[in-house]
Amino acid sequence: MSTEDKKKGKNSEEMSRRRFFNLIGWGGLLASMGGSAVGTYKFMFPTVLYEPPTVFKIGKVTDFGMGVDERLKKERQIWVVRNERGLYVLVSICRHLGCTPNWFPDQQRFRCPCHGSIYDIYGNVRGGPAPRTLWRASVSTDPVDNQVIVNFLSRQDPDPESTANGLIVEEAPREVAPYFIKSA
Repeated sequence: MSTEDKKKGKNSEEMSRRRFFNLIGWGGLLASMGGSAVGTYKFMFPTVLYEPPTVFKIGKVTDFGMGVDERLKKERQIWVVRNERGLYVLVSICRHLGCTPNWFPDQQRFRCPCHGSIYDIYGNVRGGPAPRTLWRASVSTDPVDNQVIVNFLSRQDPDPESTANGLIVEEAPREVAPYFIKSA
């Protein structure tokens, strides 16, 4: 190999090295500009969590039969309970750790599948680790269309009495407005 060829080879090697660093520099600049563009785009459309309304209508009192109605359990996290005296709404959140209990009509009990809390149809604790009774949501009727309005955030939470049968709250004090709609 002549000295001329060695110089030529060295120059082509230097050129390729220069080209390589040139590509790295331009690539880094373009990557940072692309990242900035994506950040600007995301800034224009902020992340927003859309939650369902906390005050909503569920239908007329006569739309619900006697006993526990589970139609709104998944959509609104409530059970609508109607008895011969009136209607109330239980929040379907276990008071132990926030799980969703299930209704067992043959046993007339709500049972939490995670840790075994057991509630009766009034929300009293009949077994398991739950420290409080189920919440009752505030209910009222709309004077215009006579539909039941539920306020999910306004909840009745009385102090239960510890008995041999569980944590119990007398039913009469719980059947008061705005947590109970008396039958006409």
